[in-house]
Amino acid sequence: MFIFNKIIKILIINGPNLNFLQKREKIYSNISFKKLKKELNNYSKNYFKLIFFNSNCEGKIINFLQKNLNNDFLIINPAAYSHYSLSLLDCLKIFQGKIIEVHITNLYKREFFRHKSLISFNSNVIISGMNVLGYYNAIDYIFEICF
Repeated sequence: MFIFNKIIKILIINGPNLNFLQKREKIYSNISFKKLKKELNNYSKNYFKLIFFNSNCEGKIINFLQKNLNNDFLIINPAAYSHYSLSLLDCLKIFQGKIIEVHITNLYKREFFRHKSLISFNSNVIISGMNVLGYYNAIDYIFEICF
């Protein structure tokens, strides 16, 4: 259990094409990325400060992470970067807090090349296949650790 005398910040990073959440295949979600952010903020506002970052550029994600390495929690959906980004994995190795990896779809029900996530090597928790509910589960997990 963590004891905090500060506002608990959670980084939520989303990788490529998640900004088009509502516009992609139906296996993803019928909620827009903007609405998801609003709902997650409402869900956690009494306990956590959520800091969202989304980019289609791997280097921008890494730069953001490097500026925020001392945070306690990271919820990350690296999207396609899950499967091949050694540079993102290397950056996550120096992240100081707990890492919760979220995938909207079940990786094992998709193409074979998506079955393995390099990011999982450094994740404390992996949530896959629960649609956007996985983000809420990640926040609930953090709540259980903190309180």
